[in-house]
Amino acid sequence: MGVRLRLRDPDLVASLGDFLRRRECAVEQIDEETIEIVLPHELPDEQARMELDLYLRVWQSLHGWARVDIVD
Repeated sequence: MGVRLRLRDPDLVASLGDFLRRRECAVEQIDEETIEIVLPHELPDEQARMELDLYLRVWQSLHGWARVDIVD
């Protein structure tokens, strides 16, 4: 499942990308504030979304609850 994430602070894009790569996600930067990620394993969509939400909550808690939007 590929998901695009947009950050409100472009200075944090590299940090989020690195965080997700350490969790073995594939990460591609689309533009200065958007990345696309793919989880390292196949999961049903609902489980994949829950895993992604968990990763984002952990990363946000480490960065003062930086704003990340999921782009549909």
